Amino acid sequence: MINNITFFSLVKREVARFSKVAIQTIFAPLISTGLYLIIFSYSFQNREVAGYGIPYIDFIVPGLIMMSLIQNSFANTSSSLIGAKYNGIIIDFLLAPFSYIELTLGFMIGGMVRGLVVGSVTYLVATFFYGGAVAHPLLAGFFAILVSSIFSLFGIVAGLWAEKFDHVSIFSNFFITPLTFLSGVFYSVKGLPGIWSEVSLFNPVFYMVDAVRFAFVGQSDVAPAFSALIIGSLAVVLLVVVTYLFKIGYKVKS
Repeated sequence: MINNITFFSLVKREVARFSKVAIQTIFAPLISTGLYLIIFSYSFQNREVAGYGIPYIDFIVPGLIMMSLIQNSFANTSSSLIGAKYNGIIIDFLLAPFSYIELTLGFMIGGMVRGLVVGSVTYLVATFFYGGAVAHPLLAGFFAILVSSIFSLFGIVAGLWAEKFDHVSIFSNFFITPLTFLSGVFYSVKGLPGIWSEVSLFNPVFYMVDAVRFAFVGQSDVAPAFSALIIGSLAVVLLVVVTYLFKIGYKVKS
C-alpha cells in the first residue's frame, strides 16, 4: 500500500529538481529539435514520404517529439540517482519509510513529468512548421505516457548501475542515441532495402516511434496494436526489474 505523504514528497522532489533549472532541462532541448525542424522543413518542404503520401515534415514531427521525450525522461531519473550517489545520500532512500514500489513509481513519475513536459513544448514549437493536426489525440497521450515510463525506468537502471557520471553517458551515447536514430524517426522502415527493414523490427524504439506516428498521422509501418503490446510489455518488465533492484539494494547497500 502506498503512503501518500512519503510518495508524493518523493515525486515533488523529483519534479522540483528539473523545474528549478527549467532553462537547462526544458528549454535547452528545444534548440536541437528546432534546428531539425528548420533544416528539414526548408530542405524537404515539397517532398512527400513514399507510401505515406504526406509531407516529410509531418512525417518526422512525431519522431522528433519522441526523441525529446525519451532523452529527457531518461536524463531525469539517471541524473537524480547518480547525483544521490555522488552526494552520498542514496542510502537514505532505502532507510526512509518508502516501500520499494513507492521508490520505483516516485522516481519514474518524476522522469515522466519532465519527458512529457519537454515533449509537449516540442509539439508546440513544431506547430509553427506544420499544421499541428493529431489524428488520435488520446492514443498519442497514451503512447507518450508509456514511452516516458519506459525510459524513466531505464534511467533508474542506469543510475543504479553507474558509479560516476561518465557511466550514465555510456547508456545515452551507445544505446539510446543509436536506437533512436535507427528507429525510423527520419525515414520509413518499409522503404529500407533488403534485410534492413527486418533488422529494424528488433529495435524496441522503432515500435514507440511508429505507434506515436500512427497517433499523429493515422498511418504506420506495423499494426499499432502490436506496437502497443511490445511497448506495454517492456514497461511492465522494467517496472518489475527496477522494483527488484531497489529491494535487493543493488549497488546501494554496501
